Amino acid sequence: MNEPLDETPLPPARPMPPRRRAARAELLTRAITRRPWSWRRRTAVAVPLAGAVALGTTGAFAFVAHKEPAAQRNIIRCYSTSKWDDNGFYSEVAKAVPAGEGVGSTAIGDVLDACATLFRQGFLREGEARLHDETDGAATRPVPRLAACVLPSGQVAVFPNATCRQQELPDLAD
Repeated sequence: MNEPLDETPLPPARPMPPRRRAARAELLTRAITRRPWSWRRRTAVAVPLAGAVALGTTGAFAFVAHKEPAAQRNIIRCYSTSKWDDNGFYSEVAKAVPAGEGVGSTAIGDVLDACATLFRQGFLREGEARLHDETDGAATRPVPRLAACVLPSGQVAVFPNATCRQQELPDLAD
C-alpha cells in the first residue's frame, strides 16, 4: 500500500469480444475520416455565402465611391474642425458677381482652393473653432489636407484632415 504513485501497476487487460472490437474500430475510423461534401450540401453553403459576399462588396463600393453634385455652389462652408454637426465651426465663403452681371453671388469653381486660401492667410486654423482676425497677410501658413463633401442640404462643405467617408457624407462630384 505504500508504493509511490508513479509505480502503480496497471490492471491486466480484459478480453473484448471480436464483434465489439470491430465496432469500436469502425466508430473510430468514421470519426476521423472526412466525408466528401455532397453537391446539395455544397450548394446550400456556397449560394448564401456568395450572395452575402456580393451584397457586402456592392454596398461597400457604393459607399466608398459615392459622389454627388452639390445643389448649390454659391456659398461653401470651410470648416476649421473635422465635425460637420452643430458643434463644428465653419466660415462661409461666397464669390461676388462682378459689376453689371446681376445681383448676388456666383458659383465657386475650385472650392478646395477657396478654403485653402483661408487657411493659408491664417483666418482659419485647424482645430480652432473660431475665425482669426489677427493675420500677418503673408499667406504662408500651412494648409491641411482638405476634403470637399456635400451636406444633406446640398451645400458644399470642406473639412481639414478628414475624409467624406469619415463624415458619412458623399464626395463632391466635379
